[in-house]
Amino acid sequence: MVNTTPDDTTITDVKMYAASIKLFYLKIFSFTIAAIKKYWYLLLLGIALGAGLAYKKFSQSTPYFEGKATLTFSDFNKKIYGEMTDKLRSLCNSGSYQTLAEKLHISDADAAKIADIEAVNIAGSPLADDITEAKQPFYIHVKLRDRQIADTLLLSLENYFNNNPQVKNLIVTNTGKMKERLAYANDQIQRLDSLKSVYQFYLAHQTAGSASIINTFNPVDLFTASDKLFITKTDMEWGIANYRVVKIFDPFVINTYPVSVSLSALLIKYSLLGLLLAFILSLLLFTLKKI
Repeated sequence: MVNTTPDDTTITDVKMYAASIKLFYLKIFSFTIAAIKKYWYLLLLGIALGAGLAYKKFSQSTPYFEGKATLTFSDFNKKIYGEMTDKLRSLCNSGSYQTLAEKLHISDADAAKIADIEAVNIAGSPLADDITEAKQPFYIHVKLRDRQIADTLLLSLENYFNNNPQVKNLIVTNTGKMKERLAYANDQIQRLDSLKSVYQFYLAHQTAGSASIINTFNPVDLFTASDKLFITKTDMEWGIANYRVVKIFDPFVINTYPVSVSLSALLIKYSLLGLLLAFILSLLLFTLKKI
């Protein structure tokens, strides 16, 4: 009787296991080759159908213009604006142009010219996934069937973001505070105007005896303060009229020539998909024949 050591037994077991694994994969390979040989025409049919579908999609596709705009915001999280943009994108993808037109307050015809809208952060990631607090600009990428609607679309997007109920309430609150400060500035301007009128009256009617008293007053400070208040008033009036939480920082830059879908890329994609589905079908049919 031959004595075997534990090491000999372990090596033998490993060799047997490796041999069984090799045999298993060889059987699978042989099974696959046999299925391909028997149903090779299905594979060709799958490739042909995939190529036909690719050509159909290519013929139905419309060239589009790509553009990118930059927007800034002063309040809330950028994730809100990303989610709002995703809603518009869903409407584009589903062809719901009437609803898209209502959301953006544009015509149905212009809405139908929008192929895609996407919002991304400064790193190029979806804006809806960005939960950081940094008030960094974000970007709107669009695909348009007509580049002439770019300016109209950008203004509509700015209004769309600022008409969010939360944003709208904030705008009302902040403009209300600005109006209070404007009313105070107007009151101060009126007081200073009254002082200037009084000073000018005394200048026109002063006597020799009162000249020394009047001349001790320096009118420069009065007029300087009045000018500063007037500038502040003008700025606040402009701010109230044009207050936005989301603002356009850089308008769309649209490429001059339209981008077309690549026929070769579609052919490769759908031909491989057709081949894969035909291959799976061939394996299923061959398996059923063996049972």
